[in-house]
This record gives sequence, C-alpha cells and structure tokens, in this order.
Amino acid sequence: MLLRELVGNPRLGLRVLHGDEAALERSVRWVYTTDLIDPSRYLSGGELVISGLVWRTSPAESERFVAAVAGAGAAALAAGEAVFGGVPDDVVEACRRHDLPLIAVPEETSFSDVTELVVGAVAAARGTGWRSP
Repeated sequence: MLLRELVGNPRLGLRVLHGDEAALERSVRWVYTTDLIDPSRYLSGGELVISGLVWRTSPAESERFVAAVAGAGAAALAAGEAVFGGVPDDVVEACRRHDLPLIAVPEETSFSDVTELVVGAVAAARGTGWRSP
C-alpha cells in the first residue's frame, strides 16, 4: 500500500503534516503501533508507525522518538491528536529534520481502523485473501 492511498481514504480523515508528493509514493509494508520512546528495535523498515504520543512529556523527546523511527527505516509516522488536541509543533519539526512523512490521525479515528486498512491492503497485495470486516 502506498502512503498516498492511505491518506486518500476519506473515511479516516487523515492529514499530511509533513511529506511531499514523492514521500506519498512510499510503500507501507506493515503497521506498528507504539508509545515507546525508542521503538527502533521492533522495526525492520517500511512500517507505518502509529503513536498516540503518550511518550512525549517534553519537546526534547520528540527528537529522540522521531530519530529512532526514521533511523529504523519506517515509511511514515501517524500521530494521534487526542492527547494534545493536535500534533505538537516539535513533533512536526523533528519529522522535517529527519525527512519522515508525518500524518495526523484525528481524535475520532481509531488506530485500529488505520491498521485494518493497511493490513487488508498488504494482505491483498500478497495474495493471502485476508479481508477486514
């Protein structure tokens, strides 16, 4: 699945906060949801990392988290807006510095809906026949 396909799904209401046209052509291999400050050991590249930003207790932590995610080769970060009422500017700036596409997940959108869409598309592309309900 391409990032463009994910953010183009009107049901989810996702918004691109950082990423140009080329970034939206990145392929998403899988989904990993986390609120660990350094999830890099659990990533192998190509994942859409979804986070509620619960790890963020100060702006300085944004650099650490984004550097770890980008350094592990993630396709993009999908950040939930529920905790802070939006995605904090320091998270956006860290994604710009590390050239990591950033997608805002509105409070009313469930992370499981995003995950189901990606997993369903990835499974269909692999020919496994999995379908979301």
